[in-house]
Amino acid sequence: MKKILLLGDIHANYPAFNAVVQQFRPDRFDFIINTGDFTVYSTFPNETIKWFRQRRKTICILGNTDRRILRILKGKKLRRPKKKEKRVMYFWTSENLLPDNIEYLKSLPTQADLSLGAIQIGVFHGTFDDADETLFPHDAEGRFIELANDSPYHIHIMGHSHVPYHKIVDGVHFINPGSVGRMFDGDPRASFAILEVSSERISVKHFRIPYRVEEVVKSLKECHLPDIYSEMFQTGQKLN
Repeated sequence: MKKILLLGDIHANYPAFNAVVQQFRPDRFDFIINTGDFTVYSTFPNETIKWFRQRRKTICILGNTDRRILRILKGKKLRRPKKKEKRVMYFWTSENLLPDNIEYLKSLPTQADLSLGAIQIGVFHGTFDDADETLFPHDAEGRFIELANDSPYHIHIMGHSHVPYHKIVDGVHFINPGSVGRMFDGDPRASFAILEVSSERISVKHFRIPYRVEEVVKSLKECHLPDIYSEMFQTGQKLN
């Protein structure tokens, strides 16, 4: 039996992430999988990236915010997002990332895979064939069937939607651990999942745990970043 900690969409919220790894110690797991979006919307991208950079047995990919940060750092124009308060967060992040953490982001792929015996696991930020696709559990069953038939994977681990779910379609498991750092369902607690895989069984458990949201709010204010983000972290809602 292999035990895997599933994380994603941390969005530089190190206090939330740290609460997870303090309660569910990393050494308990055979692998730690992160579906991307280390960066943007909170003020702790360096602490977050450094943690993964210093660990073994982690499988990490880039999310859309990470890819946009790398685009800014290359001197390219940021086409999206359009809203000013969002763009402020991107440029703050790009100006404050440390060199070692920038190099780590540059080294990451946009998708990854893991073989556990006969079980093939794919790791995506969006979906198997579109890194920016937002796939929700209530989306048309046909889309899940299409992905199940087109990919070589028995398990798809995905992020981006910030919605935790586990669906089995045509024998293929679709798992989203939700967002560690920025949930949108009115519950600000950190969301993540634990996957257990053996030759006989695949099981998934989702978790929500509280963290010190006030640390995030305090840091956002100290950095003079838009107040709307403090409200979003406190309420667990997407407000822009």
